[in-house]
Amino acid sequence: MANTRSRSTVSSRGAKKSTSGKSARSNSGRKTSSRYSAPVKEESGFVSAVKAFAASKASSPIIFIASVLLIVGIDLFISWDRYDMFFKILGIEVLLAVIVWVILTLVFSSKKNSDSDADYDNEV
Repeated sequence: MANTRSRSTVSSRGAKKSTSGKSARSNSGRKTSSRYSAPVKEESGFVSAVKAFAASKASSPIIFIASVLLIVGIDLFISWDRYDMFFKILGIEVLLAVIVWVILTLVFSSKKNSDSDADYDNEV
């Protein structure tokens, strides 16, 4: 019959391996990497900078100011030197923005109130 005693050998990394192919050390404490794992895609500097800016507190005011300047610039471009047309377009845009803001405020406040009412119903 065959010899049932397993022999240990030392691999090139210094870990004891049995002849059955199992490692004598446990790999639970370290990550194992495979030769066939998917390549890790690194982000470019621009993408990481945009993500860092979006996560900062300054992103909201800067985006708001930039969008207002963009809208005013488009209005000036459309109206050219006709200032009466510029102010009519700007007035319509301001009215639309106020109407949308009021509607969104009412919708989200009613959702918040309905959620808080559900919390009161659950209490005994």
